[in-house]
Amino acid sequence: MTTAQASRRHADTASTPTGSAQDVARLKKLRELAAKNPRQAKADAWAWLNELVEPSEHHRLHWLFAQGTAPEAPDGDCEGIVMNLYGALWLTGLDRLVRLGQLLGGIGWAGKSFDRKAGTGYNRLTGSSRPFAFLTLPRYKFERINGELIGFHFYHSIEKSPIAPYGQVRSIRYDAPEHANPLVMPRTRDELVEIVPDVFLGRAALREKDGFKVVGYFGLRYPVGG
Repeated sequence: MTTAQASRRHADTASTPTGSAQDVARLKKLRELAAKNPRQAKADAWAWLNELVEPSEHHRLHWLFAQGTAPEAPDGDCEGIVMNLYGALWLTGLDRLVRLGQLLGGIGWAGKSFDRKAGTGYNRLTGSSRPFAFLTLPRYKFERINGELIGFHFYHSIEKSPIAPYGQVRSIRYDAPEHANPLVMPRTRDELVEIVPDVFLGRAALREKDGFKVVGYFGLRYPVGG
């Protein structure tokens, strides 16, 4: 593990994350704006998450996640951005592939879709991801909806997180046998918090012998395109 990865892991296990005065003020203004102009607040929050995609800004994500609230589930398709993946060599490599795919025209993960009433959902990949998906997961059967690939189904609900700072989150779980998710997906737990209405910050964790370890963050907004 590199020094940068070690410091990120330390940040993700700290029980009382602190934010810069600038970030604290920015979040306060966003939430005040949300009460007056929710559409603009939503656009500004999404722009902020896109800023935090830059590797130099990743240290701010743990604090921001801790400020979020457990959201009412979206109901339909959400647009997604991968913000970072870390903690193992293969995850770092996957993070680089995601960034390369974005540069090549959006090849890769497109977001998640939720059924609020049923407590179910799935992930969506762009249609251009099909050759890469077939090469890496030749036995996994994706479905196709509206030109996108869908798969990696999940259940979701509000519960207390097993990861510091242990707040209420919307958990996303991939370990149901009926979903037959491949590779490390059954060991994966995603968690969502809401920054402003309909803009969400998520973190991904992997289950290890001593519990869950945060391995990355992602953003979602509902609906697609804002």
